[in-house]
Amino acid sequence: MRGTTAPRARSAARRAAVVLIGLLVWLAPTAAPAGAVGREAVASRAPDPVNVSASSAAGAVTSAVGCPSGPLDATRHLTGSTALNPGVFSSLASQLSVDLPFRVGATQAALPGPDARVALTNARGTLALALTSGDCAMPTLSYNGTTVSGSGTWSVVPDTTPANAYRGATGSGTFTVTSDVTPGTGKLWTLNLSGNVTLLQPQVAVTQRAFWGGINNYFTRTLSVEYRIRNTGPGDAFGVKLVDALPTDSRITRLGPVPQTVGAITAGGSARAVVRYRVCALSCRFTATTQTFLTDALDANGHTETVPVAVVVPIAPIP
Repeated sequence: MRGTTAPRARSAARRAAVVLIGLLVWLAPTAAPAGAVGREAVASRAPDPVNVSASSAAGAVTSAVGCPSGPLDATRHLTGSTALNPGVFSSLASQLSVDLPFRVGATQAALPGPDARVALTNARGTLALALTSGDCAMPTLSYNGTTVSGSGTWSVVPDTTPANAYRGATGSGTFTVTSDVTPGTGKLWTLNLSGNVTLLQPQVAVTQRAFWGGINNYFTRTLSVEYRIRNTGPGDAFGVKLVDALPTDSRITRLGPVPQTVGAITAGGSARAVVRYRVCALSCRFTATTQTFLTDALDANGHTETVPVAVVVPIAPIP
């Protein structure tokens, strides 16, 4: 009887070990969740300044009837555009277009609005401004028979186009303008805009998925963590970069790579970055302090958002 009892005991122990290993493998996805939600950072953003100066010697002017009453009996309609260098309107090469129907009289002129428009355009979209200076009864611009000059105010034209990164913008400011308004082409005009715009702002949330990426990484305890950077704000994010994801636990070593450039993330969109760690020998968890840099559609309000993310080290070497 003794000769058969020991093998049976050993066989039972093996079966128990197999069951235990199977149970650990089955539990592994629970121990290492696909995404632990990080705390979203909330911050107040200042309005973006607008300071744009533009000029062109290629304007076109057409003539039409002026105001129905009052001293401004003619219209001189200026259209044209000019390129803006990167840094003037966002970090991208841009274009400024004018569509200004000046009402002119003997010595005065006006831009009654709301038809006078300026458009600032780049690859991200268009910010349209409505310009106003005086009206048919009370002109505020000067006119000498050739040139209109003076100042006025502008406000952002509301836009809700989803693909326009400047949708939902608000703001106002002042302008100065000087333009040759004799009918024809090749007309010189200059325009200066100053003021502030408030854009819809992006907001960062970070989740994670931890995985070994192979049996060798499991034995060397080299863990990969895929961070999903989500833009939960109403505005698009640009220049997004995962600056760091440093563990708070001294037993964990961040191997990298950091920083990692992510690029642009539209509102509601996400991007991923993978960072590797050397982790503890046994099952453990740690908190990674993620730091994500981003700007808005005007490349202003550049800031770094810090989001702590809980990471659970997977128990078993499975994907």
